[in-house]
Parts: sequence; C-alpha cells; structure tokens
Amino acid sequence: MQRRSILRAGAALAGAALAAPVIGQAKWPSREITLINPNAPGASTDLTARMLAVALEKRLNATVIVKNVVGGAGALGPSTLAAAAPDGHTMGLVAISSHIAVPNMMDVKYKPWEAFDVIGQVAALRYGIGVGADSPIKTLQDLIAESKKRTVTYASNNVTNVVAMYQLAKLTGGSFRWVRFSGGVESVTAAIGGHVDAVIQTIAEMRPQMEPGKLRFLAAAALERWPGYPEVKTLREHGYDAVSHGPFGYAFPAGVDKGILKTMEAALADCMKDKTVTDGIEKLGIMAIHRDGASYTAYLKEIEGQLLPILRETGMVKKPA
Repeated sequence: MQRRSILRAGAALAGAALAAPVIGQAKWPSREITLINPNAPGASTDLTARMLAVALEKRLNATVIVKNVVGGAGALGPSTLAAAAPDGHTMGLVAISSHIAVPNMMDVKYKPWEAFDVIGQVAALRYGIGVGADSPIKTLQDLIAESKKRTVTYASNNVTNVVAMYQLAKLTGGSFRWVRFSGGVESVTAAIGGHVDAVIQTIAEMRPQMEPGKLRFLAAAALERWPGYPEVKTLREHGYDAVSHGPFGYAFPAGVDKGILKTMEAALADCMKDKTVTDGIEKLGIMAIHRDGASYTAYLKEIEGQLLPILRETGMVKKPA
C-alpha cells in the first residue's frame, strides 16, 4: 500500500510538472519582452499597450517594454513583428490594419493569416467625427450638405478609421477626401487648425481637444454612443449604416513554442479579468473586450468579409503584380 501511495504521489507530481506554466521554467522569459505598437506615443493603442505591459510584468515576472514602430502607412509595425524571432520575447499589436488593410493595400513581406500566433483581443476602439470649433460646420447634416457642394477633406492616420467615411460618402452621394496624417493627434490638430474640414479618430485623440472646446463632436462612428457624450448620436442613429470597427489585440510572430503561447494567452486573459486594467482601458474611451487567440482570429476573418468589398469599391486594393 505504501509503494502504491508513493507511485500515486510521484504520478501527481509529474502531472503537476507538465501542467506548470512555461514561466516557471528558466528558459522563458530569459530577458525583457518587447511589445511592438504601430502607432505613435499617446495614441489609444499606445496607452492601452503600456497599461497591459505593467499588468503582464506582474504575471510573467519579466520586464515588458512598449516599442512604437511607426511608419510605412501602418505597415512597419506588423512587418517588424512578423520578421521577429519566434522566441516569445517579441509580441505586438494585431488588428484590422495588420491582417486586412495593410496586406491588401500594399506589398508586404508577410502573409497575414500565416505570419502570427495570435494571443488574444483586449479592446475595441470607438471612433467619432469632429470639426474645429471655428468651423462653419455645426452638425453632421451641415457636413453632408457641404460635401454635396464641394469636396470635404478629413484627416485620419489609418484606413481602419476611415471606413465609416467611405460608407457615408456612398450612402449620401457626398464628396469626401481622406488626407492621411502620421498620427491621430496630428490629424486632430489639422482639423482644429482648419487645414482639413473634419477628422475621424478615437476618443483618446479627440477628447483632449473636445473638453476645452477646441473640437466639435458631430457623430459617433461606432456601434454605440460614446461614454460621457450620451447626447451625440451614432451615424446609424442618424440614418446612415456606417461604422468604423476598431478591435485590437496582440500576437507573437508565428512559430512560438506552444507552451509559451499558451502561457502568454493565459496571462493576457488574467489581465483582462483585473478590474483595474479593464477600468483603465474604459477610462480611455475604449471598450475592454477579451477574446482568446482563436476567437479573435475568427472575428478578424469575419470583418475581412465586410471590409474587402469596401476597399475594392474605393479602389484601395493593390493591383496584382
């Protein structure tokens, strides 16, 4: 009986060792982890990344450094991530831009559905349309009316953001032209300064200028009204079926050890159960939404089916080589 007890205890210990997370092993993480963010410092995704980096550090017992890799019209960040060594020490943001917009609009060296081991989704951006406080455009109806007289220019930094504007143009027959800027803050500044007629960006980039009255909020380009601005209707509530989707999450480059991937996926999921983290994300005006790697990948696939026709209709899909 004693020998059987010893054998059972040994088996239990062996099972526990197999179930132990990779973070308990000396091989990973063996140095700091770099989290690549393709947007400029201060952007919604940057602020979220820094929040998650702190939360992950506590769970992985490793330093997590956010690295802003901006450029290439949004292509440099995911391209850098895809080319990184799959050793679990480099992760980065993946979203509509990395998987759908960038690879369909320009030549990149990675295949989006093969280049990444997706860890999970953490949030969804809320977009809105605004104009400078000195603009003669006071309402969404004014903006649309003006677009039927002349070409109305609007600023943004990413094709993901501007989907609602393309939909709005198609639905109204108005003439709108996107003026691309390097970052969201620059886009908002351009609208305030009158360099463009309007801007479509996220709460994090627009709210700092809305609160002091420098930017006028015309409509939410999200599925629901913005928190803190319950009086401002969505485009859909105005009668226009136009929405800019903004999910984002994180991934490793493809080929990471399955144990490391599983451990990081569990660590991220645990972060998203932390009310301090989710409340912090919501305070940025972002929806805190968690999906595991498989579910997030499937969701991006679903959005691809909606977005590709718009890219084709607007002539934004790259021509075949």
